[in-house]
Formats: sequence, C-alpha cells, structure tokens
Amino acid sequence: MNYNLGALLSILVAFQFLFLALYLFTNKKGINRNNRLLALLFFLFAINLIDFAARVSGSIFPNPMVHLLDDTFFLLYGPILYFYCRAVIFHDFAFKKRDAWHLLPFAIYIFLVLFLIVSLDKESGPEIALKITTADFPAWVYIISLFIYLHILYYLWISWRTVETYHTVIKDKYSSIDGIKLDWLNFMLRAFTVITIVAMIHNLTPIFSNRIFLYVSVTVLLLTTFYFINLILVKALNQPAIFSGIAKKETEKYAMSNLSPVDINKYKNQLTILMQTEQLYLNPDLNSKDLAKELGISGKTLSQVINQGFDQNFYDFINTFRCEEVKKILQGPDKKMTIIEAMFQAGFNSKSSFNKEFKKLTGQTPSEFKKSLSQI
Repeated sequence: MNYNLGALLSILVAFQFLFLALYLFTNKKGINRNNRLLALLFFLFAINLIDFAARVSGSIFPNPMVHLLDDTFFLLYGPILYFYCRAVIFHDFAFKKRDAWHLLPFAIYIFLVLFLIVSLDKESGPEIALKITTADFPAWVYIISLFIYLHILYYLWISWRTVETYHTVIKDKYSSIDGIKLDWLNFMLRAFTVITIVAMIHNLTPIFSNRIFLYVSVTVLLLTTFYFINLILVKALNQPAIFSGIAKKETEKYAMSNLSPVDINKYKNQLTILMQTEQLYLNPDLNSKDLAKELGISGKTLSQVINQGFDQNFYDFINTFRCEEVKKILQGPDKKMTIIEAMFQAGFNSKSSFNKEFKKLTGQTPSEFKKSLSQI
C-alpha cells in the first residue's frame, strides 16, 4: 500500500462528488435551494479530495501556500450542513443577515491564507512544499486542525438538535409519521459525524510518525466516505416528498399561553371522553388539526393539553389508545386474529412503528403479548 493508491482513491471519490454535485445542480426534483446547498457541499468535498491527491502524489503548486486555500472549506462544511437541515425542515426558512456570522471563522481563515500566499518568499517555497507532501508540520498546525474538526462536530450537533426539534413538532401534529420522519437526514448527519471523526484521526496520525498507520488511515477514510455518501444519496432520493416541512414558529412552546391548570384539566377530561366514545384513533390519518376541530379548540391548545395534561405528545397519546385497542382485539373471541390484522384495525399503518410503540408502552413485543394470552 502506498500514497499513490491514496491519490487514486481520492480522484475516484472526487469524481463521484463532482457527478453528484452536477446532478443536484441540474435536478428539477425537490427544492432548488436545498439541492444547491447539498451540491455546494459535495463540490467542496471534491476540491478537497483533488487537492489531497495532488499533495500525496507530489504535484505541488509553485507557491505551496495555495494548497491551504481549500483547507478553508472545512470551516464551511458545518454551516452549510446546518443551513441545509434548516432548509429541509422549515418550509419558511430564508437566509438572514445574522446567518453571515456562521461564516466568520471561514472569512478569517481565508484572509490569513491569502496573506500567507502573497507574503511567501521564493526561498521558503521548496522547504514548505516538502513539509506539505510529507505532512511534516509543527504542533500548532495540528492544534488548528483539531479546532477545525471540533467546529464541524459542533455544527453536526446543532443540526441534530434541529432534527430532534422537528421530530418533537411532528409528534405533536401527527399520529403516523413514518413518511415524514426524515430518517435519511438523521442518517446523513450520523454518516458525516463518522467521516469527520475518521478524518480527524487520519489528520493526527503524522504525530505518531507511523507511516503504515498513516496509509491505512487514508484508505479507511476514503472508503468510509465513498460508502456513506452512496448510502446518503440512495436514502435521500428514496425519501417520499409528501411533506413540505414545518414553520419555524411551530417550535415555540407555550410561553404566551393563557391556558390555566383548570382549563387544561377540563379539556383533558373532554378529550378522554371523546377518544373513548368516538374512537377517533382508529383513523390511521388522524392529525392534531382534525382532533382539535372535534374538540372545538385550537391545535396549539390541544398540543398543550396533551403535553401538560397527559405528559405525552400527540403521537404517543394516539398510539397509546391504538395499542390498548390491539390488546382488546387480541384478547377477543376471535382466536384466529393475527397481530397484523389487529394492528390495522386499531389504526396503525406501519408494522415497524407499531412494534416499537407497543414495546415502549407495554414492555412486551406484540408476539410476546399474544403468546402470554395462550398461557392464561
């Protein structure tokens, strides 16, 4: 194994990124802004990989400091991913002037790099070029690199928090969320986290002066990137486009609410009676808007009643009734009733969600529950 293999793998993965970037720039499916943000991310990845291939193969610019230009892109990855997540999740997302603060570290870094490029004297060029090809840098360079990777990980964390906020909102609105969970976005964030950690480990390997470890880390990094990016693309393209996101104001809770504890208790009792008598949970497409209309209150009031009155979100509240219904059906006289049939009768429309919710609410899998009935 040698660095030429690393250069070859880098070029192959870079061309894959360039192809994906071109595809996303020209793809008419979905929202152009979102596609272009992801395309920009992939394009920057490609430039980084091409430069990496040039470094390890010894193809250095006459002014070696030029190779630092694409290193500044690492301070763009986090903000772009964060903007992309917000754009996917919030249908009313728009760039604001204050968003420019996210780009401040990049602006400072690229200014410093440009200063180094114009101030480099010719005598120092060959020595710096050798350091670049051999990754022989002083300790402060690795400290800066560590800061950059932590910067990316921070943005991955706040992006994940944004996705979790989205999950909280949709669970307050819908009783079935399988088609709108954005699992592919969660997977993408996890994948980029793995890639970042692997890249960080690779970047620090020269400290240990073990070239075999360095070669292995290059190969692992490139193969990991290739694998995860393909999976991200497949998951993103297969995501059903049936939901347009949520509004930013929907993430706000009840700070301005004037609903008293007495009101909450009153609506809680009314809601319990309504669910028991009308069995609205049997409708697999039931959402908070429909249920609020039946109760004669606003959707936000209903959400507050369920959250504070039952200590649940809408999704868990409805599925609690559905799980109880499944138990009643399976305990009924029809012993030939299958779990799947009971699941659909109770209002579930996804086997995976049903199994997860049933286990969470009863402490047993549906099969375990049914088996326990035969032992009575």
